[in-house]
Amino acid sequence: MRGLFFTSIIGGALIILGALIIFIRLNQPDSRISLIAYILESVGIVLLLVRIFSPQILISVFLTGTMGAAILGTDQVALHIPLKPDKVNPQGIFRLLLGFILAVLILSIESEIAVWIPVPDSILFCSLFLILMGLTTFSLSSRLMYRFLGILNIFSGFQLVYMLLEESVLVFGFMIAIDLLIALLGAYFMSGSQNDEYPT
Repeated sequence: MRGLFFTSIIGGALIILGALIIFIRLNQPDSRISLIAYILESVGIVLLLVRIFSPQILISVFLTGTMGAAILGTDQVALHIPLKPDKVNPQGIFRLLLGFILAVLILSIESEIAVWIPVPDSILFCSLFLILMGLTTFSLSSRLMYRFLGILNIFSGFQLVYMLLEESVLVFGFMIAIDLLIALLGAYFMSGSQNDEYPT
């Protein structure tokens, strides 16, 4: 039981870390690290839900996140260009502080929201954090890649709670289809956008 508790903590930490990395790296031309961060979020969701859902459901959640990142990065990732560490800049520090402020805001209102949404506190916090970070990423981004990552984070936050409220397999499959459809739409729009072409 204690092992499952620590698994949930690690899962929540990965979700928060992934969302923060995407937000801090907002509008960076090299989106590989942000896509990896989105996959980290999927791993975190799996670890967070490991004590609740069956392995089949958890594998589906992980594969959906991985496939979504792969679809988004199809035309945007140049593997021949080596990864370079990001330089510390004021924008990144400000976004990190904003992320912490949002986390504190969620902690302050979570108890009131929990009255209406009967799910475990850790899952509710991660869900609200994903939704708020997704909204912030979408609203502050000028690149389609990060806007669609923001939309996917918003939907992931909604899905995280709705999976517990509605246990229908049909509804779960429908949400997976919507998740992949968002990624496909993102890849489609980015492939026709000259502003989001990866520098070669």
